[in-house]
Amino acid sequence: MPYRMLRKLRAATVAVLMAAVLQASQSVAEDKTFLTIAATGQSSSLYAYHVAQAQMLNGLFDDLEVTVMETGGGVDNRKRLAREEADWGLFAEPEFFEFQQGVGPWEGQALPDFRLFWVTSPLAYYIVVNADSDVRTISDLAGKDFSGGSRGSSTERVTRNQFDLMGVAPDWFSGSYGDARDAMKDRRIVGLVKAGLFDRPDGLILDAGTAVPLRFLSYGEEDIAKVQATFPHYRFVKITPPYEGAEETVVRGVFIAQGTTTRLPEDLGYRIFKAMVEHQDKIAETYPAIASIDIVENTLKYGATPLHIGVYKYLSEQGHDVPERLIPPEARKD
Repeated sequence: MPYRMLRKLRAATVAVLMAAVLQASQSVAEDKTFLTIAATGQSSSLYAYHVAQAQMLNGLFDDLEVTVMETGGGVDNRKRLAREEADWGLFAEPEFFEFQQGVGPWEGQALPDFRLFWVTSPLAYYIVVNADSDVRTISDLAGKDFSGGSRGSSTERVTRNQFDLMGVAPDWFSGSYGDARDAMKDRRIVGLVKAGLFDRPDGLILDAGTAVPLRFLSYGEEDIAKVQATFPHYRFVKITPPYEGAEETVVRGVFIAQGTTTRLPEDLGYRIFKAMVEHQDKIAETYPAIASIDIVENTLKYGATPLHIGVYKYLSEQGHDVPERLIPPEARKD
């Protein structure tokens, strides 16, 4: 066979093979459902929880490909979920309830298609400052360089709202959590606010404590009264931060939650939630803090927003009594 003809035959064969490979890859892509989780900043220990979710789901289901998006936190996630840039993400209750209902600072901006996915653990909004400073109360933060939370996060919004109601006006530092940690370590700001578990401050706070001594600030009764006059659903709890020398402190308590929307199909929401409940040990391999948490119990007890229909179906099948406040409108139409 002439060389020129042989080259044409080989080229044709390669083209056919490439077309076959492309068609096969397209077929695989068409069989997969691509999902995105809106998490938080990578400097937060909670980012690892969302990575663990994605790893577990990708390993369990061949038809899912889940990726994690770094974000500024709850308020940023509200925008991303509303713009359909994410399928579910990190929030806190009761802020997610405010987003869905359009109450509090979100009056007139209700997002009725938002649905609660699940609730994990309680969080404390720690207010921490450099113990070498003269700041001993929240009022002492007036005029001081201080971070209320990552730019665009629920932490920042809530902190600023609460301080406004209390009549305290720091010189607000704006940036990511990592920026705030570095600024505190460099003594460019006196302190910051960061959510963490009741039994341990967030790793970012502990990291800041490697450079400066830490003091945890507490809300007074008058502070709480001023805040709850506008936000009666905010909860304040007494805890002793597990940090050497820390005293009993009153902090605002919230609950870590995952929020989604009605766009997520019922069967997919069912499968994801079922996997989170029944394969929690897999997630705990990456995020050990979840190991002892009962997300079913916490969701039923602390959830404030109507559940995703898939979650409601799973809980009902398992014989759980779903509180009236959590029953989604979709279930009431049956």
